[in-house]
Amino acid sequence: MHPTCLSESVADLGGDLSRLESYLVACGYWNTPEKRQRHAYTLSPSAYVLTRAEHQELEHIAITTHAAVRVLNTRLCGLAKDAARLPNGDAAFLKLATAASRGLLRPHDGVETIPEIIKLDLVRNACGGFRLVEADVYNPRGLGYAALLAESVPHPFRNRRFSGISALATVLTSHSTAPWQILISEYERYYETAFRILSGSLESWGVRTHLLREEALAHGGDPLSTGSTETANLFAIPESLFQRPLARDALLARYRAGALRTFYPPVAYLGSKAFLPFLRTCEGMEGIIPRSGLVGKRFSLDALLADGNGAILKATVSSGMKGVFFSDLDRPAFDTALKKARAFKTPGFVLQEQIPQEPIPVVIFDEAGGRVTQDYYLRLTVYAMARGVLDAEVTGRPDRKVHGAPDCIQLPVIFS
Repeated sequence: MHPTCLSESVADLGGDLSRLESYLVACGYWNTPEKRQRHAYTLSPSAYVLTRAEHQELEHIAITTHAAVRVLNTRLCGLAKDAARLPNGDAAFLKLATAASRGLLRPHDGVETIPEIIKLDLVRNACGGFRLVEADVYNPRGLGYAALLAESVPHPFRNRRFSGISALATVLTSHSTAPWQILISEYERYYETAFRILSGSLESWGVRTHLLREEALAHGGDPLSTGSTETANLFAIPESLFQRPLARDALLARYRAGALRTFYPPVAYLGSKAFLPFLRTCEGMEGIIPRSGLVGKRFSLDALLADGNGAILKATVSSGMKGVFFSDLDRPAFDTALKKARAFKTPGFVLQEQIPQEPIPVVIFDEAGGRVTQDYYLRLTVYAMARGVLDAEVTGRPDRKVHGAPDCIQLPVIFS
């Protein structure tokens, strides 16, 4: 049974502002004035505390969703084998994947493997239950933030966490003991700091890592060379190698030839929000994902819009709050975007039932280092594997548009 008082979910772990600031400087997140401004967020001494029942619920959501994504990819790859003779409905379903491939593999490549770790975004409803609002299947960037927050937990609480990066290190070394390259695209240079923190954390657990910027691909030679016949290890092929598509294609060719091992198989299409309605139909998922529907010429959403709970319109390929419109917060922009989305032959948006939420009080630090309490809406990010939860973190903001921003809080997750 879930707790009746949601405010009990967050606890002040003690410590002062200077301890947390010193940690952020030492780990490289705030070690320059420029980084402190670029990665600004509201500091808090608090953590999200999972009850035993919530912990079990998250494990169930992780295992069930990971299995559903496998079903999705198997179906897509199966359809692609007979793409020329598909009925219209199946052809349209397959087209959702090809439209979201972002220059990486398509289902036609027949790679049915899915990432071992998928990023799930959940919200907690007013009754205390978790609902999955996004399955961000191809996103290695968040793991750096998981490492950052896990190490911020005061020592008395260190044994009350998910296994996190130590478990990731075990998985990586089970694949290969050779160094793992982490490639950062120019488009995603903002996340370089988080990747460096991930790299440092993995190194502390015995995994050799090297960070490469996209520009290294243009300087001749082979930055991924192992100096031997051993297969090179690349954490992920960024889907945002927009400036160097030839380099991206060369990496994909090496992957197809078996000369490049990637921890994240390059199946970015699985992260499209267009597949939320399908995932909801998979075994065990109806009670996990809110009602969701594609928006386009051939789709009727009247029932979803008429229930009075409100709805959220989301671009199928987007990040953060870009391309996201709340029916009650963003009118008339919501109506304008919905009208445009309804005209698309290939759906580019998905409409999702809005989950009623309540803000909860969280202790934060004010500018003078004192403790104050403010209300925040929370979003829980879970890093899910086939066997359960690898790690989790919480982001909160004063309104329901929860994303990383200077006025957001970022909280580690511990067990009660």
